[in-house]
Amino acid sequence: MRKIAPLAEIWLAIFLLLPAVIFAAEAQNAFNEGVKYYQAGKYKEAVAAYNRAIKSSPKADEPYNNRGLAYFKLGQNDEAIRDYDEAIKLNPKSTDAYFNRGNAHLAKKQFDRALKDFDEVLKLDPKAPRAYRQRGLAHNGLNEFEQAIRDLTEAQKLDPKDGEIYYSRGFAYRRLGQNDRAIQDYSEAIKLEPKNGEAYNNRGNAYSLLGRYDDAVKDYDAAIKLEAKNARIYANSGVIR
Repeated sequence: MRKIAPLAEIWLAIFLLLPAVIFAAEAQNAFNEGVKYYQAGKYKEAVAAYNRAIKSSPKADEPYNNRGLAYFKLGQNDEAIRDYDEAIKLNPKSTDAYFNRGNAHLAKKQFDRALKDFDEVLKLDPKAPRAYRQRGLAHNGLNEFEQAIRDLTEAQKLDPKDGEIYYSRGFAYRRLGQNDRAIQDYSEAIKLEPKNGEAYNNRGNAYSLLGRYDDAVKDYDAAIKLEAKNARIYANSGVIR
């Protein structure tokens, strides 16, 4: 049985369908209301609004996709997956529903299922950097680090300004013992997202493994400033002090 990486190492992205004139007025109004609630962080209210949209327009895939996202934000991943299943049944070419279902599987550590969903996204849209990135995360979760690096490198070619790509590829390099390359990727992640405390923490780990303890301490200190309640950073820092 393959071991899996800690969920803390996994970054998730979701894709919300925004309002457009897509169905009858009553359903459209409820759908638009759901989007507004979702964007305001009122996920229970969003679910209720999407319920009304689905009741008014049960053959539209978009409300199922977006209700799935609201359930996902509420931590109700099984409900989210059921909604994505329905969205895909109604629209088998919905890259958004496949992508979001893949992320729900990632959250449940169902990495093999996540891989299949991101495969479907890439069949429909072979130039989707988000799908290569998330498939790379699934490979990381399965400790398939070389495959992860291939996907994340493809994602980086398509979207070189996405800091999460470098962060996740740095994790893969570090797990393969390629700490110099991990440091390069974490450094790029920090350049693009300077408030990413975990990037500092993991770069500090790579420095520590190379015996560069002064550099490691600086990174742990920077990580603690950004994430003062992250016990893992304090533990890493304490090892070398």
